[in-house]
Amino acid sequence: MNQVLPCVMPWKALFMDEREGRVAALPCCLSWIKADYGTVGTATLDELWNSLGAQRIRNLIATGRQDEICDKHCPLLMSGKYGEAALRVVDGPAEFVENQLLNNEEIRQRKTILSSRPMLIKVLPSLRCNLRCTMCFQDHYGPADLGDDFWKQINDLLPFASEITFQGGEVTLDGEFRRFLRSPALRLSPHIRISLITNGTVLDDDLVASLSQVALNFVTVSVNAASRATFRRIAKVDLFERVLENARRWIRLSAEHPVRSFDVFLSFVVMRSNFEELPAFVQIAEQLGAKLQLLPVIGDREGEDIFVRTDQHARLREVLAEAKQVARGEAYQQVDRIRLVLNNSGELV
Repeated sequence: MNQVLPCVMPWKALFMDEREGRVAALPCCLSWIKADYGTVGTATLDELWNSLGAQRIRNLIATGRQDEICDKHCPLLMSGKYGEAALRVVDGPAEFVENQLLNNEEIRQRKTILSSRPMLIKVLPSLRCNLRCTMCFQDHYGPADLGDDFWKQINDLLPFASEITFQGGEVTLDGEFRRFLRSPALRLSPHIRISLITNGTVLDDDLVASLSQVALNFVTVSVNAASRATFRRIAKVDLFERVLENARRWIRLSAEHPVRSFDVFLSFVVMRSNFEELPAFVQIAEQLGAKLQLLPVIGDREGEDIFVRTDQHARLREVLAEAKQVARGEAYQQVDRIRLVLNNSGELV
């Protein structure tokens, strides 16, 4: 009898992120996996979905070898929400439901080449960004070469998708993304929920009008600071107050949205330049009525990786303890997960 899979994302998801100068297709976030399906633009999305890379990832998960490619602190893995035991079927159009049923059966059979199509999609339409954050590894000047018919390929997946997440660069600056929000193809797929990862610097009336016509699942605003000075030092621009005001506007939009309300997260990458402000950031999120997302920094650009600096671990533990005192519910769990990452990054003290 097959052991219950701890994660079924490689059977469900086709995500995109920049990896070493290319836009890679992956089953989850770049932060949590060391392998990918291949490079977007060098093959169609359908080809990447069943590429040799995708087959290898599914095989490793299916045979209990996920530790060879997966970070044990992956929040999806730790939550259990994307394990085989949590499989279900979401109601919707017949083709949408049929794809889910086929996918669940292919998971049960541990197939590595799938006839079912991806249901969770993360799109990176552009690398262009108006910030230059110290810890960010992306090339914000170079184009994302996704192929000539990229958006047609996205449209072809709409009948099967339950959620599409957009990120950048800064996705709100991308004209193709805005045209997609207004597209007839998306209007004909009301079962799809749209999510957005943004730096929060752009939220104009045109974007609000477009987003008000679609079902939203969540919006994550990357802030990474609890003060104007720290934000300016990290992002290289003086827009802290604008980002907080736009976060307030996102929260109002959720409350007033004509289709459905959605979650608003404030995101904070824990690193050397900002970790002292973590307790204050927890309080800002609570005061605004936003949820909290905490992430460990990826890499050591400009010496930002606090987790490899053992001489600062004692102070980081003190700050995490302070943050836990003011955190509640899911925010408390977010802080505690950073503590677990720290405990496994070096010598325990």
